[in-house]
Amino acid sequence: MHNIDHFMIAANDLDRLSEYFITITGLPLATGGSHPDLGTRNKLIATTTDVYLELIAPDPALNATSDLREAIEQIEDPVLHRVIALGSLERFPQIVDAYQRAGVPAVVRPLSRETPSGDILRWHLLMPAARNEFGIFAPLFIDWGLTPHPSQTLPSAACTLVDCHAGHPEPERIRALWHEIGFDLPLAEAAEPHLSIRLDTPRGRVQLCSA
Repeated sequence: MHNIDHFMIAANDLDRLSEYFITITGLPLATGGSHPDLGTRNKLIATTTDVYLELIAPDPALNATSDLREAIEQIEDPVLHRVIALGSLERFPQIVDAYQRAGVPAVVRPLSRETPSGDILRWHLLMPAARNEFGIFAPLFIDWGLTPHPSQTLPSAACTLVDCHAGHPEPERIRALWHEIGFDLPLAEAAEPHLSIRLDTPRGRVQLCSA
C-alpha cells in the first residue's frame, strides 16, 4: 500500500489496548518489546501484505520519556495514532528540511529493542513532533537498515488490510506537504480531518480510526 511500512495504534495502557484489539478482531498478537530510548513498548500484528500493525503504549517499567510517549500518555481510548512510511536514511535530511519548512520540527533517531529471543533489532526513525498542526497527516519514516523487516519474521495472521481512507478540509495543503516529503495516500476533501483503515479479520470487517 503506497510506501507505508506500518500503522501505529496507540493507547496509554498496552494490556488494555491488546485486550481491545483481540476482542474486536480475534487476532493473535506477537510480542514486540520495549523501546528504551522512547519509553514505550509494543505488540505487533502481521497482515497479508508487507504492511503490519503496531500496538504501542508507554512502558511503566521505563523512566525514559520522549515526545511520542508524552503524546500517547494522553490517549485513553485506542486510536489509529500515526502512519510510518518506508524511507531511506540517505534521504532523511531532505525530509527533515521539508518538515521544517512546513513548520514541523523533526528529528532522526537511531533506535533499538531486544526481541523475546534476545536478538537486538536496530533501525532509524525520522520523527516529526508528536504535537504538530498536521497530526496524523505528518507521517514518520523508518529505515530498517540491515534488520529484517518485521513482515518477514512475524507469525502469519488472518488479517487483510482492505483499504485506507483519509479526508481533510484542506486536501491540497496536505498533498503539497506529502509531495515535499515523498509520501502519498488517497485523500479527499472532508469537513473534519480523519484517517481510517479497514481490516478483514476472523471476527469480520473492522475499522480503526484516528482521533
